[in-house]
Amino acid sequence: MLTLVGRSFKRQAGIILSVAGVLVGFQFALIAVAASFAERRDFERLAQVLPAFIQNALGPSLRSFAGMALIGYVEPIPVMLVVIFLVYLATEPAAEVEAGLVDLVLARPVARQLLITRTLLLMAFTVVSLQAATGVAIWLGLLWLAPAGVAWPRPSDALTLMVYLTATAWCFGSIALAAAAASRRRAAALGPVAIGAIAMYLLEMLGDVWSVAGKLAVLSPFHYFPGSEVLNGRTDIALNLSVLGTASLVFIALAYWQFSRRDL
Repeated sequence: MLTLVGRSFKRQAGIILSVAGVLVGFQFALIAVAASFAERRDFERLAQVLPAFIQNALGPSLRSFAGMALIGYVEPIPVMLVVIFLVYLATEPAAEVEAGLVDLVLARPVARQLLITRTLLLMAFTVVSLQAATGVAIWLGLLWLAPAGVAWPRPSDALTLMVYLTATAWCFGSIALAAAAASRRRAAALGPVAIGAIAMYLLEMLGDVWSVAGKLAVLSPFHYFPGSEVLNGRTDIALNLSVLGTASLVFIALAYWQFSRRDL
């Protein structure tokens, strides 16, 4: 098992470091921008000029230095980067089938279910590492860039947002893993799930201004990642994480079942 995980990690190490670098750089940039707004006292004006649906989506992230310092956990670019990257990693089984590598791996006395477990371990290590990197970036950025006298983000808020983003990305990764377990080409699993994730994010954002989208948004994992409500203290953490966790377990079980019975 460790050999399989190590081989997968070596193949993906470069892109994992690249994604981590983008997230860290983005976090430093956010704190620098937040410091600039704090020094000019422009947070209220910023909130007023943005459309209502953006204000609803980002909420208190736009109204204070502490909120903007954590906006990287609810802003579309870093959120979708983490989600889509985990979807990409989750489609590794389909990539090995497409390249013919699965025949070489299973030529040894290895249960085929271990290939799914290997990908799950890679996903877990990656998403935790990315969250750890952004957490360290926030702390260093605050030490370096935060203006004197401003309130820092609460560690509990940062940790809660990390857990939410991890659970959401893991849910989409589990969906991609189930798709990959039944696919012969990586693109056949990666494309639909990645496009679906983007569509679900847009659906969730439109739910605040369009009643039809609001009704359909309950089907989106992003509906259970209420970033702005975390900062407002109005979210049911247990319920949301339970929904995301249950959905993940269902798709992981489906991935094991499909991969164990398919013709490789």
